[in-house]
Amino acid sequence: MFHPKSYNPAMRMVLTKQIYFTTVQIIPLFFLMATIFGSIIIGIIISLATDYNLQDRIGSIIITFVLDEFAPFFTAILIALRSGAAVNTEIAVMHVNKELNTLQMYEIDLIDYLAIPRIISGIVSVTSLSIIFTIIMLTSGYLVLLFTINMDLHTYEYILINALEVKDLIILLSKGVAFGLVIMLIPIYSGLKTDDAYTAIPISVLNGMVKLFIAIFFIEVVSLILQSI
Repeated sequence: MFHPKSYNPAMRMVLTKQIYFTTVQIIPLFFLMATIFGSIIIGIIISLATDYNLQDRIGSIIITFVLDEFAPFFTAILIALRSGAAVNTEIAVMHVNKELNTLQMYEIDLIDYLAIPRIISGIVSVTSLSIIFTIIMLTSGYLVLLFTINMDLHTYEYILINALEVKDLIILLSKGVAFGLVIMLIPIYSGLKTDDAYTAIPISVLNGMVKLFIAIFFIEVVSLILQSI
């Protein structure tokens, strides 16, 4: 994966297309959903914190929930549904159509051409979209607070910055990498293991998606356990 020969023009072309499909095309949907969830969730957090006299912990609650948990997990779910299934189907169809054999006949490395671009795009996409999702959620949350309790921007920034720690950024980035890796790796593996029949393609996709969601929830649970230690 880290060998210079892996990054040839064909690989870079596939990588560019994968990043465009996985990241760029989904940004409008992400913007809409992050705005909706940010407005609702941060509004609820503020309301509950006020009811239970936890105003002094509002910042840490928002940061922990949005950065550490919701943004990377929700991003992973959306990317898995959109791109994970697509990659699994694509690889399975290529396998059934014997296109993989053709690539091997021309001495094209399947790992370099099929796996690496998709794995890199998965890691880049989930990590970058998690950051974008976080920023939009926090911004839309401020707009809610502005119109509900008239909180000024300086106060909101002060609350979040004081609550933000290096570990929160590490958690966000590490979960983005882990989620992005499994979101592409499992569908690729499942597609390559498809039986030589067109009827096996939907079965391969279904099995791959089940394994993928198990992996996503496993990463989330492990993350929660590690954070509680």
